[in-house]
Amino acid sequence: MRKTLLCCLLLSGAFALWGQNLLDDQGRKIGHWKVDHPNGKTLYEADFVEGNPVGEMIRYYKSGAIQARMMFDASGERSYTRMFYSNRKLAAEGWFVKQQKDSVWTYYSSSDGSVRIREPYADGKLQGMVRFYYNSGKVSQEMEWENNKKQGIWKQYYPSGSLRLSAHYRDDRLYDSYEVYFANGKPEVKGEFLDSQSHGLWSYFDENGEELISIEYLNGIPVDREKYNQWMQDSLKKYLEPIAPESFDFFE
Repeated sequence: MRKTLLCCLLLSGAFALWGQNLLDDQGRKIGHWKVDHPNGKTLYEADFVEGNPVGEMIRYYKSGAIQARMMFDASGERSYTRMFYSNRKLAAEGWFVKQQKDSVWTYYSSSDGSVRIREPYADGKLQGMVRFYYNSGKVSQEMEWENNKKQGIWKQYYPSGSLRLSAHYRDDRLYDSYEVYFANGKPEVKGEFLDSQSHGLWSYFDENGEELISIEYLNGIPVDREKYNQWMQDSLKKYLEPIAPESFDFFE
């Protein structure tokens, strides 16, 4: 009786396996596939037609938590994908076309689920304005890309929405004006880049907008080295000045 029961169990398992992980005469995946991690947990499950996935493919972490859900169209070349953190929260979502990112991809915070990044793609390459966000939803940074290279404006913002930095890229290199602002809107630094090197007149300001010093650069090198070195020494002393104990509240 026990032998008969064992044989039945083995046969039922074999029948179940016969219907999955099959290849056609050209070596292409067909039907339902289920592949496991070395630890025995499922790696992915999907249905295939002539080697192309159709419908939903689900990928898993070794822990068994879902890592990604990919919904394929009839061609098997396009899929809308949702990726998840190991804590099961949504990490990212967007389109894959022929296994390359396409259109706008959105990335989310692992802690509060807020949108943190939006990236536009074309044929797997960054193309357009990439934006980073504070968890409040306000833009923290934006940068233009063309054919996977930084090309155009680069801006950063304070949480209040006021401008913190404004610069320009050309073929992944900084060019033209470069401006940094204090949170109160006053300029902190104004200068220009040439091939990612400081070039021309650079001016530095205090928080009231008063100019502290201006330095002339030529291809990244200060023209007046003595003036530059003195300024660097003065700046270093400012940050290395010892703080008197009485300046701390807990000593009072």
